[in-house]
Amino acid sequence: MKKILIGALTALFIFAAIPFQTQAATSFSDVEKHWAKKEIMYLSERNIIGGYPDGTFKPNEAITRAQAASMLVKALKIPLVKNPTITFKDVSKNSPYYQILATVNEKGILRGDNGLMRPGEETSRVQMAAILRRSFKLPLDKQATFVDVSESHWAFEDVNGIAKKGITGGSNGKFMPGDSVTRAQFSAFLVRALDDSMKLSEYHSYVAKKGTTVEQNGFSYTIAKDKTSTKLFKKNLKAGTQVAILDKATMPDNGTNRELLMPGYQLIMYNDDLYIPFWNLINDKTNMPSGYNLTKINANTWSYTIGTIPIEQKFRNMFIWNDRIFYTIEKNKERVFDSKFNPENPIDDPLILYSTTLDGKNKKQELVFDARVIFHEVERTSKDVQVSHNNKSVLFDHSAMYYFNKTGVYKYNLLDKKTTKLASVVAKDMQVETKQLVVTDQQGKKHSLKK
Repeated sequence: MKKILIGALTALFIFAAIPFQTQAATSFSDVEKHWAKKEIMYLSERNIIGGYPDGTFKPNEAITRAQAASMLVKALKIPLVKNPTITFKDVSKNSPYYQILATVNEKGILRGDNGLMRPGEETSRVQMAAILRRSFKLPLDKQATFVDVSESHWAFEDVNGIAKKGITGGSNGKFMPGDSVTRAQFSAFLVRALDDSMKLSEYHSYVAKKGTTVEQNGFSYTIAKDKTSTKLFKKNLKAGTQVAILDKATMPDNGTNRELLMPGYQLIMYNDDLYIPFWNLINDKTNMPSGYNLTKINANTWSYTIGTIPIEQKFRNMFIWNDRIFYTIEKNKERVFDSKFNPENPIDDPLILYSTTLDGKNKKQELVFDARVIFHEVERTSKDVQVSHNNKSVLFDHSAMYYFNKTGVYKYNLLDKKTTKLASVVAKDMQVETKQLVVTDQQGKKHSLKK
């Protein structure tokens, strides 16, 4: 009975994966007003994809693994392996898909596991990203693109790779990796991979990078001093050469009541723009600022604007995510620079997390939380002046904000806006890694927490 059931299921899967009948490109009755009509017609005219006997294309139906393999073999004109010997537990050698699946398996385009190819299984969007990248031998890419595909995802670099090549753009900052690929979506992906004229016009990432040094597309950016001044440097990581994009000494109004470039300040890179917080409204007597502002620099043209984004002067802990600027404000005491508290006997402050659009508009309150009053140092601060622009107790990474206070370490998910307690460790510092958060407690012991 068990063998009969397995055979029936296998037959069902194989039946579901049988190639579509070739149909005239003009006869699909259900694609005339569909968003992917142009791509569907492109493939149909080349006999790469077809319709159903009733004259429909069924653009919103899911693509199976076997169907995807068949279309890729046709599109790339991949010669089928002659007399394959590989066996699959769920694909008969008499199946019309056996030779196709044996070919893509050998080529490393579509792999099975434990002897199973799962021909009738629906293909997910992230699986399709990996399949297309392998098929067209596109480069892997480490720049985060979508808010719902993080660095720890198995296909992170595949998804970024096809996005960089204009094959996919996602929707509202999301790639929706677990969703099934529809016939229409597959058509769009495949046509963009085949024809440069059909690619999306512009790449856009929805996740920023932040740090004293940030890297992107083979270049790194950092603020440092040389023999003459403090400058923003752009370094070619392959060649080892660097150039100064900005020189503090030649920037307008620098040093009057603001200091635009400071070693130790963290940069935020979002697509081709660098955002650098700077000291603003510096007091002549104390030589300390009463607020902050932003310099925005284009990393390609080196053009920049100073203080043009209308953001609150007391903002801290800035990050950019899904086309919005996130930042915190102290709810009660405004600690721009404060010499009265002792970081060795730390306290907590209530903070408010806000977000705005990139032009500083549409302000929203996201979260109210307590964070430890402890800050990253910058060059101009001293042992007597302990406050700078970023809290050590607040850290952003991809689609999450991590923070700690006297009760423990927490994660705030920017996607679902839920807060999770990760540990009861009383921390004094933390660093984020690909799959874990490394927290240093008050005694200097390090703890690894799963993100």
